[in-house]
Amino acid sequence: MEHPAQVLTTMIYAGFLLGSLGCSGASGGDEQSTQVGETTQTETDASTSEDTNETESDSETGEPDPISYAEPGEFGVGNVAIDLADPNGDRDLHVELWYPAAGAATGAGQALVDFAPDEPDATSLAELVDLAPDTCVRKTTNSDASPELAELAGPWPTLVFSHCHGCARFSSFTIAEHLASHGFLVAAVDHPGSTVFDQLEDQLPPIDTATLELRRDDVMRVIDELLDPAAIGLPDPFVGLADPDRLGVFGHSFGAVTTGMVLQDDPRPTAGVAIAAPIENPLLPGVTMAGITEPLLMFVAVEDNSITEFGNTAIRQNFSDASSPAWKLEFADTGHFGFSDLAGLSDYFAAGCGEGQRQTNDEPFTYADPFEVRSLAAGRVAAFFALHLLGDEDARAQLEADDPLLDVKVK
Repeated sequence: MEHPAQVLTTMIYAGFLLGSLGCSGASGGDEQSTQVGETTQTETDASTSEDTNETESDSETGEPDPISYAEPGEFGVGNVAIDLADPNGDRDLHVELWYPAAGAATGAGQALVDFAPDEPDATSLAELVDLAPDTCVRKTTNSDASPELAELAGPWPTLVFSHCHGCARFSSFTIAEHLASHGFLVAAVDHPGSTVFDQLEDQLPPIDTATLELRRDDVMRVIDELLDPAAIGLPDPFVGLADPDRLGVFGHSFGAVTTGMVLQDDPRPTAGVAIAAPIENPLLPGVTMAGITEPLLMFVAVEDNSITEFGNTAIRQNFSDASSPAWKLEFADTGHFGFSDLAGLSDYFAAGCGEGQRQTNDEPFTYADPFEVRSLAAGRVAAFFALHLLGDEDARAQLEADDPLLDVKVK
């Protein structure tokens, strides 16, 4: 099903706004890989003598091999849901935490439907998941429910995620899990009134500056709680665990714009990732690239029929206007939801799953495998935050590495 933006041909910019931030909706499977520090036999056989000499040299000097952020990290992953009450009683927040857990992951994971345990949302999500194609929708997580925290010295580098309009805190759990496996604490908030369940009831709020400011405030409230040494909304092991000096934000679609506003208005985050939407948008005032000085990574879905070529052009202009350092990664044959674990969950999330039409010339084509896109995106997001929050200079080359799906630009 095409997004409404695509039929508003006489109002293309209005259509761009509705599509880009309202999130209109290939096959694959989870990519298996070794943990940090391990090398597969294939990798060993493929190594050149030069590589072998470098490895031996590293071993002789006692220096560890560089961490591969494209692969899952050394930690198992846990997740737990928390609720942050609004003192004014107007906007309680439901938040999911992903974190490095003690021991290796069990491999059993959890069902996607477990993210909505209460009715009527439980039934609504179960019905969507039951009908969704396995070729696009990842229906089981790689994280365990509420295991003990890893024995990792605190405070922990921390990231806060903002979902798209009509999505959910678990929209990008693949990326969240990957980050947690590398030692990050990740918090994702359900923006009240803007979730997939509100979308199913056709009750989403308008895409305007007022809604954007509410979303910004949601993210900032989560940051407040994570950094509060006397936080009452967090489980005890998480109180005071977040590192105020290693804090980042990232978001998808309307969440990308939210990320931009948080970076502009809150001095605490020091790096951000904006996925598949322009941060500065003349139709949605409130954020300017001139107001953002933190390092920034931007993703473009080249075949994004949701925000159209107008939206992608705006992202490219944002990159041109961004302060250095900034990175722009364009994902070939990728739709708006190729980055999201909701790709293909319903017609609303169709852009990025299976067959589509190229947004530049309407030719039919098959979207890139969303499992591959999500894995690739997770690795680059991890490398970006490792570079800027962990100070790992080895991550830079991984962030900028060539890939058949990617066009990488740096400034």
